[in-house]
Amino acid sequence: MSTSLTFLGGASEVGRLGTLLENDDGQILIDYGLKPDNPPQFPMPAPNVDSLLLTHAHLDHSGLTPSIASSGTPICSTPLTIRLAEVLAKDTLKISQQEGYQEPFTKGAIAEQNTNHFSHKLKKEYYHSGFSYRSLNAGHIPGAVMYHFPELDFLFTGDINTVNTGLTKAAKPVSCKTIAIESTYAGRDHEARSEIESHFTDSVEDVINRGGQVVLPAFALGRSQELLMLLRKLDAEIWLDGMGREIANIFSRYPRDLRNSGLYFDTLKRTKIVRSWRQRDHAARGDVIVTTAGMLEGGPVMHYLSKIRKDENSAMFITGYQAEGTNGRTLLDTGKARLDRNKASPHFDIDCQIEKFDLSGHAGHSQLIDFIDKCQPENVILFHGENREDLAKDLGDYKVHLPMEGSPLKLDS
Repeated sequence: MSTSLTFLGGASEVGRLGTLLENDDGQILIDYGLKPDNPPQFPMPAPNVDSLLLTHAHLDHSGLTPSIASSGTPICSTPLTIRLAEVLAKDTLKISQQEGYQEPFTKGAIAEQNTNHFSHKLKKEYYHSGFSYRSLNAGHIPGAVMYHFPELDFLFTGDINTVNTGLTKAAKPVSCKTIAIESTYAGRDHEARSEIESHFTDSVEDVINRGGQVVLPAFALGRSQELLMLLRKLDAEIWLDGMGREIANIFSRYPRDLRNSGLYFDTLKRTKIVRSWRQRDHAARGDVIVTTAGMLEGGPVMHYLSKIRKDENSAMFITGYQAEGTNGRTLLDTGKARLDRNKASPHFDIDCQIEKFDLSGHAGHSQLIDFIDKCQPENVILFHGENREDLAKDLGDYKVHLPMEGSPLKLDS
């Protein structure tokens, strides 16, 4: 039986992933996301598919799920992923209204997303739309999975992390003939995770000891909660603000998706939660504030940045990817930043300490190669990367494919 894989987005770039898997019996989508740019960017339009499989809830993978669900299409994922995707979908509509963008789906479509959800458990085999599959831990964020299609001997990774973090267990290799693997960090390696974490917590402690405050802009889903777990051992007053509060509460309802739920619950007990604008003034006098937004494009982080920007004893530590053209990237490159979400606003000098820590939830270059080697495939499909060629040249023992958006790639049956 002839089977093809077509990337509707997210093949030669990071973001707006959409993958169409089709054979004579049916068509399914694996992820259908958006790129939260200004304005948002979408993948190619999807055909009428029989089902949508979600790897995880980050917007670049799940952002357009409601638009598929609105036609009655089943949405398949772990229970945690669909709950998180709902929160992000509602936020997408809110931002669209605030910024004047065309809404990519309706509020009713979000309800359809939940109504049409099909829950699956890890390692159990399911059959949908002409394909059998198993979902396996991906290690990226809680609830994230890879998909293995036994009849095709095909593994689709989504985003993966191959080392343990405070929140998640590492993804494990799967023997397969063909692997489609993300390449976000192609050409770039991470330092040893333990060394990065130690340097990070030591740096936070140094700032506190000299009388300053530490502001940690972080992505609401995954990174905010990860930072809280890293900081739990410090004798410090730690606050959490922004959407990360809601995500933290959702994680607590799915303890089996966490690497160590006991430590996680203890972390939340030690964390002060900002619940009102008045409390933000209290948080600004605390030791550490973990707050959205991760790229400094808006959100409560702007309030805290304005408080510390002239204080050389204080610090803003960046722990996540800063896309080209974002306020966070400008801060790292120039030492200047806007203090509100208006892109036309002036940039001000930021005199507090600025430092970046690589706490990525993605596997690095060497980790990707090691994962591929342990899967022992014949064919390697690289996607979700801007520097895929850097990884491809180090995979000489395999038949490597670098598909482009819209061009079908045949998979052997």
